[in-house]
Amino acid sequence: MIDPIVSPLTLTPDTRQFVAPGGELGKDEFLQLLVTQLRNQDPMNPSDPKDFAAQLAQFSTVEQLLNIGEQISALGANDNLLIQTINAGTAMQLLGHNVLVAGDIVDVPASGDLTVRFEAGGDGGTGEIILRNDAGAEVARVPVTATGGPQTVDLASLVGQLPAGRYSYEVDMKDASGQPVEVTKFTSLRIDGVKYTPSGPVLSSGTVTIALGDVIEIIE
Repeated sequence: MIDPIVSPLTLTPDTRQFVAPGGELGKDEFLQLLVTQLRNQDPMNPSDPKDFAAQLAQFSTVEQLLNIGEQISALGANDNLLIQTINAGTAMQLLGHNVLVAGDIVDVPASGDLTVRFEAGGDGGTGEIILRNDAGAEVARVPVTATGGPQTVDLASLVGQLPAGRYSYEVDMKDASGQPVEVTKFTSLRIDGVKYTPSGPVLSSGTVTIALGDVIEIIE
């Protein structure tokens, strides 16, 4: 008895086993379907050679596309490895250096210079810089007038008046019409440690941790 003809690339109960896990048809499964088609065709009425050639061409195209996908994936993995290596080296080079990040921390030294940096929105305004200790209590106020844009304010007058240590600060500023001015605060921190995590290097300054991508500027 002649077996029934299997239509090109049509899955039957006998050929469904060739489908890869997850329902995806890979190049191996594609080739097995072609072999199954040849095995089950009617010898008195074989498949049109043109159709078979077209199927072989499809198989070749699928194989080439899969190979290209594998090459792209390999290039992506190499790029990620290169980025991780560069980031690790950069993080090590930051040890012992000061970096600028977004934040409201200010370290008051026992002696020397002291500045804070922030960016005033709009046309700027006038107001005060308020320092608070680790308990949140206000310890100093310094008048400030600034135009719009990046600002560096000298707070050297506080050195010696306040115990050396880590404080937080805020900028309370209003424009000419009395409306609050939006302020973006920055923090200068000295990097004293590096920790490597699955998401990339993490810098530390005392108890403060900083993602490498959050570094805005390296301060010499």
